[in-house]
Amino acid sequence: MTDRAYLDHAGFGRLRPPALSAMRTALEEVMPYGSVELGQVFWARNAARRTMAGLLNRSPAEIAFVPNTSTGVHLVADGLDWRPGDRVVLFDRDFPANVRPWLRLARQGVEFDWVPMREGGHRLEDLAAVLTPATRLIAVSHVNFATGFRIDLAAVCALAAEVGALVSVDAVQSLGALPLDLTATPVDFLAAGAHKWLGGPTGTGVFYCRADRLELLRSTPTGWYGFEGAAELTKGPGPLSYQLPERPAAARVEGGMYDLVGMVGLAATLAELAELGLDTVAPRVLAHAQRLRQGLAELGLTAATPSTGPDCPSNSGIVSFSCPEVDSAELVAALAHSGVQVSVPAGLVRVSPHYWTTDEEIDLFLLTMKEIKP
Repeated sequence: MTDRAYLDHAGFGRLRPPALSAMRTALEEVMPYGSVELGQVFWARNAARRTMAGLLNRSPAEIAFVPNTSTGVHLVADGLDWRPGDRVVLFDRDFPANVRPWLRLARQGVEFDWVPMREGGHRLEDLAAVLTPATRLIAVSHVNFATGFRIDLAAVCALAAEVGALVSVDAVQSLGALPLDLTATPVDFLAAGAHKWLGGPTGTGVFYCRADRLELLRSTPTGWYGFEGAAELTKGPGPLSYQLPERPAAARVEGGMYDLVGMVGLAATLAELAELGLDTVAPRVLAHAQRLRQGLAELGLTAATPSTGPDCPSNSGIVSFSCPEVDSAELVAALAHSGVQVSVPAGLVRVSPHYWTTDEEIDLFLLTMKEIKP
């Protein structure tokens, strides 16, 4: 059945029309002709870099592109020079992509502290309680994938600074829906796939590394294009030299050839988002989420995270709940049968509208819930 209401941007965002159009043009007018027409698409990566830097209020030199969130997290987990006794802070019920790469460090003598989940979220006092002078890094998700709880990243950074710890952020459930100023919120690293709230192509994502942290990533993979002068070297008449310095920018981690068509699509969707402005996008996303919470409350259902109202700082674009009378997976299947697309992570029904979601889609979800709820 065709979706009548698409409310699963936390699972898989719909590819935005500008991205689809740009990618179709690249596939039809560039790729079949090889190097003859490649100049039409090579501009896209640097354009996307500049746009993403603007969205995050940082320098383009601190932005790199990766295939997905996991790759970005691994760049940090595998790149730092770990010592036995280093401690990493993890968060209970976080998504595996922001847990497993860190747990692998146990073989290097790294130890772990866990922040418990309470009432669907994480409390700053619980984070403060596990921090010690041995804490090397806090690995935190800006928004929890299942409950939708949004943590105060500025407060996390302040706590980290007290013990000299780094902060690595999984932002896949916020970037594209909520504003994030990385100058005001001084995280050290950030990773986010583009296929959710950014509405970009699969296999594209962003990695941010604060400029003064780049040299900490000593074992990151560097493809041939990650070196200064590499492109020019292969075109010259002289002998090849392999003694080239690494690029002094986050782009050094991007490796060699990349998904040209995907990057064209990402550049297009980022341009659309920048034109709208996240200060325009976020209020509508949060208003949709508030309407969902109110509607669920009228049905006798409670969201997985408590909210004090539309301006509650822990709100995000995700509203999750469970229905005592119906298994969550069965409820999601019933909604899908009615043309309402949501998802079911960690046993919860997850509803995630975007800026592009219409009021009619929200109304249809609530009406359908009223009809199928026992």
